[in-house]
Amino acid sequence: MNVHHRARITFFALLTAAAALTSFACRPEAVAPATGAPEVVTVEVTRLVVADEAPATGAAIPATASAAVAATATTAAPPPVQVEVTVEVTRPPLGTAERPVQLLFPPTTAAATITQRAESLVAALEAATGVEFAVGVPDDEAAVAALLCAAPADTIGFISAAAYTIAHEECGAVAGLVARHDDGLTWQMGMLVTRPGAAAELADLAGQRWAVADTRSLPTYLYFRARMAAAGIEPGEVVEQPEDSSALLALRDEEVDFTTAVFVPPVMPLDRTWVYGETEPEEWRVLGIAPTRSPIGYVLVAGEPEFGGYRLRDARARLFDTTPDIFDVTRILALSEPIPNETVVFGADFPLSLGRQTLATMAEFAASDACQTSLCSADFYGWTGLEPADDAAYDPIRLIQDTLELEAADLWAELD
Repeated sequence: MNVHHRARITFFALLTAAAALTSFACRPEAVAPATGAPEVVTVEVTRLVVADEAPATGAAIPATASAAVAATATTAAPPPVQVEVTVEVTRPPLGTAERPVQLLFPPTTAAATITQRAESLVAALEAATGVEFAVGVPDDEAAVAALLCAAPADTIGFISAAAYTIAHEECGAVAGLVARHDDGLTWQMGMLVTRPGAAAELADLAGQRWAVADTRSLPTYLYFRARMAAAGIEPGEVVEQPEDSSALLALRDEEVDFTTAVFVPPVMPLDRTWVYGETEPEEWRVLGIAPTRSPIGYVLVAGEPEFGGYRLRDARARLFDTTPDIFDVTRILALSEPIPNETVVFGADFPLSLGRQTLATMAEFAASDACQTSLCSADFYGWTGLEPADDAAYDPIRLIQDTLELEAADLWAELD
């Protein structure tokens, strides 16, 4: 019988996507114990009923009819009739070999390296939760975000703050953990730098030349561009430079009027903590002591922090050996808001209990020696830990997007 099926999924929008996601699995180990009840998916199926099944219509052909009439009646059968029936399809439980939890990484390095480095993380997660995990490396961050939205109960993504913001807006993806880098921070900041006395506020920068290393950077360009736009300030020429150091040198040499670069707060004296919005970015200047280079390479003011001094860490510190006057001829006018580091993101429908287990295991793993050959390795992410994420911390990115009227596609462009 010639039957044509057309499936319309009514309960879970990704019956077929689940099979596609399974193709990301890289490991053929035995199935872990299933958790939770199987999901039942209701599917409406349309059958195309062919002529020999169609209900009879009209009067029967008399037995005495001519052969020509009989032939005409046979070839002029009624059109096919579509009949809808409802069937139920049971999806494999989440965490089985047929449907492993997907750990999705954008291709920040070679796919083979990602897969290899993630193996110990997968082993730790499977041992802690009793379910199966698999590593996937989609084409780019946009593809990771799309999969978080397409399979919200199955997926965990390791993506940038901008990518999380888009996935959260589009389908309610949830930020679980944020990465800590070797500076001890879970965020990045930018600084706007001028020459001493050249500008007292942002409004003084209208029409001025601006050196910047990366016009796609959230903390060192887009944030300040948004702040200026919100205040009706239009800078002059934007002079692109290869890196922060060359942008700072352009300012020092008076080729531009201001620049933006990476800001890392100083290590404070005697175990004090630098706090955004409370501590001055250059508090050390109140001592009236010039920076010096320590024997082991740090830029210090009044000695090591444990003895009451400051350790300077912003982008200018990299120039200190070759340009020792860099701190004398520059001043920080403004800082960006903190922009979170890479974020571990869960699909909106990820099971709550399994999500809590996964979060705890990942945080513990990131603090262990095993992480040094996995997420924390220099050829992968180079993280030093994972801490709980707060969705409000991503508001500066939303401010940038709204103020500059950026579409999601514009933000993807910033991630290339």
